[in-house]
Amino acid sequence: MATSLPSLQRFARLNSNSDKTEVREVVAAVIDDLRTTVKNTIDPAAARRSIADLLDFLNSLKSTVHPGRVELAQSISQKIIPELYQKDEPTEYDDYEYLRAEYLLVNHISSKIADNLSIIRGEVSAHPGYRKGRREFPVHPLCIYANLYASGIRDLIIKLVTQRFRNKKIQTTIYEPLTRDVIGVGKNHESFFEDNVIYIDEQVTKLLDWGIAAEQSMAEKKSESSSSGTNSAAQDFTPEELLVQKVRDKLKVHSEINEYFLPQTAGFVLIKQLYTLNKGRFLHSVKEIQNATKYGNDHSQTVLQIDQIVNETEDLEFDIIALSAHAVGDEQSMLSYKALQDICIGSARSRDAMLEARPLIAAELGRQPIHMAKQIIAETQNKVGNIPKIEEMLENFREMIRRLNQKRFEPEINTCASMMLPYKSLKPIVKWLQNEGAEEGTFFLRMQQVQITLKKKWNIV
Repeated sequence: MATSLPSLQRFARLNSNSDKTEVREVVAAVIDDLRTTVKNTIDPAAARRSIADLLDFLNSLKSTVHPGRVELAQSISQKIIPELYQKDEPTEYDDYEYLRAEYLLVNHISSKIADNLSIIRGEVSAHPGYRKGRREFPVHPLCIYANLYASGIRDLIIKLVTQRFRNKKIQTTIYEPLTRDVIGVGKNHESFFEDNVIYIDEQVTKLLDWGIAAEQSMAEKKSESSSSGTNSAAQDFTPEELLVQKVRDKLKVHSEINEYFLPQTAGFVLIKQLYTLNKGRFLHSVKEIQNATKYGNDHSQTVLQIDQIVNETEDLEFDIIALSAHAVGDEQSMLSYKALQDICIGSARSRDAMLEARPLIAAELGRQPIHMAKQIIAETQNKVGNIPKIEEMLENFREMIRRLNQKRFEPEINTCASMMLPYKSLKPIVKWLQNEGAEEGTFFLRMQQVQITLKKKWNIV
């Protein structure tokens, strides 16, 4: 859909010598063309895949070479993706009196979250790692690194707002004045949200707190049901809890379709953190971490300096800060895997306490080898094999296992072994994980055994 647009061909011809005005004009032209194409498309799913491919291509470009990469990716996330996903909404007639005002409120909430995600991904000039580089991940990205995550959250917000905000209080304090004083007289609605930011933030925060409470209640019911050996938890959920479960399930499906990783811990607590992000503290903390990484005398001093930031931030807030510092910036200043793990396991004396204190970091560290194991399995089951690709994937897998604390992340390592166990060609890697304790010295031999088995399977001489 997207690659054939004339405006994209103009965009491809931009370079580091292009004038800023020309860059803005070309980006605007691409957005206009994409909006027209989205409006006329009859296959939203195919259009979404095309947009996702375009975003992946933009993320692969070097911004020092192509000046419009970040601007176009950000515009697509904020302006095109919301319209694309609206085409999947039910077509039945909604006669709610304040539909336009409700739509503008959803836009306001979603745009604020999308803007904060852009900051986290280093797509704004205030970020200390802006246009300096980003880490390459051999597996699908964590949700906060993925452009399409914002559109999934938007779907969730739409459902919550229509279900929870159609009440007298919101109608009187937001929808009526917005309709009467702004929409009805053709004023700019953005000024309304700026003038009422404190009250609107208060109401949105209460909505997200309601979601957090429902999640916690469901978790407690599931725990009680598991302890008692019954399966009655779902039957005991209230209508409000079922709504929260439904929107979270939809977000999970969205993540799977668009190939980004959504941890189980990435629920309403994370969404609230994204909405209420303290931009000044976030940017200052990321800069402090990157300076400590780049200029620190040794690793222990770097971790010590980072510990001071931990004391000034909330748990999940720090996870977001550290993960941003880990993924964005030049090679010398990006927070290393070792430092990220030391911060994670140093936050508590047990695995359970670690998962509670550093949920997002622990999820990101632990899931990477599992996702790489899935890719390796899929590649070995192809009818026509690619031995060099398998070798590269196994090397990535070895590196992921090597940098993990094998005691704290033992369940994830065991999961990898269990996944590979049914496949004859991968049993040497299972042996390496289970019986040899993932020793560096024996890995090369086990990888050779895998290659020999696969060459026989694929008749490769």
